[in-house]
Amino acid sequence: MSAISGAHYRSLIQNVDMPVIVHQSDDHVVDVNRAFAELLGYTLPEARALGPREFVHPRLLDEHDRGQHRLISGAQLDLAADYDLVRKDGGVIRARVKKSVARHNAETVVMTVIEGTPLAL
Repeated sequence: MSAISGAHYRSLIQNVDMPVIVHQSDDHVVDVNRAFAELLGYTLPEARALGPREFVHPRLLDEHDRGQHRLISGAQLDLAADYDLVRKDGGVIRARVKKSVARHNAETVVMTVIEGTPLAL
């Protein structure tokens, strides 16, 4: 079986109807899809410039950091949690977030998928 190309990978992320963001261990965004951008009220280019620390509610940043550390360190392969996310307009939504980690050579990425319908708070 051949390796999946970067173009195929991006196509998979872009065409799924669930909000998805992929970022490196330093929170640098690798890819984000239109559903994710729309969920938070951003354009796609704006969403690509965000990092998780910019849309996770400030009171949950410590929890986010602990989960991120567990994923990056290999202590956990995936996690699921409810997060409060801050939209561009300042509104807050609660969403079920599922994260998984992938490693390839020296690169580690975290993929976050928003499940179900987020609730406005």
